[in-house]
Amino acid sequence: MISSILLITVLITTRLALKGFRQSKQALREAASYVSVIVGALSPRIESLEEASNQVRDALGALGAESAELKNSDSSLESRCRALEKSVDDVIAQHKKILNELENLRSKPAVPMMSEPRPALQEDPMLDKLTPTERETLQILSEGPMHAPELGKRVNKSREHMARLMKRLYLEGYVDREADRPPFRYKLNDKLRSSLGAPVSPSRPENV
Repeated sequence: MISSILLITVLITTRLALKGFRQSKQALREAASYVSVIVGALSPRIESLEEASNQVRDALGALGAESAELKNSDSSLESRCRALEKSVDDVIAQHKKILNELENLRSKPAVPMMSEPRPALQEDPMLDKLTPTERETLQILSEGPMHAPELGKRVNKSREHMARLMKRLYLEGYVDREADRPPFRYKLNDKLRSSLGAPVSPSRPENV
């Protein structure tokens, strides 16, 4: 009697268990179906998000490369600016140096050029009839023999005027003429040189 009851109980329990298993299996199938539907619906979105993520990653990489290039460009530009500033500083320093030298030169007193005075013609009767230009010419000749054009420049007279003047002084015995080769050089004669207190030059033959 007890065995029959236990058997019936086991059978009922087994049947209930099988029924519950079948219900659980059905529930799992329905859940799997729901999951498949959800995954199917989310897959396009997931792929779109993945593509957008890749695009963002590529954009970040390009931005990093541009940033590095700009950094190198800024470094090169900064080096050029420093070199330019140094060049400008050097030019300013050179200008200051030149200005200081000019200031030093300006502050120094000018040294007058001391020219050796020519001996003045002493009073002599033979000089009374000479013009001021002729007397100045004879004073210049006290420095040494000279050509007529050179004398003309010294007394500010034309070449022709000076040639006539020297010819007259020569013919009247005021000067001697060195006629070795043209153009002739004129010099004071011994008498006028003694009047000036200058040493008498040794005589030399003259070609007239």
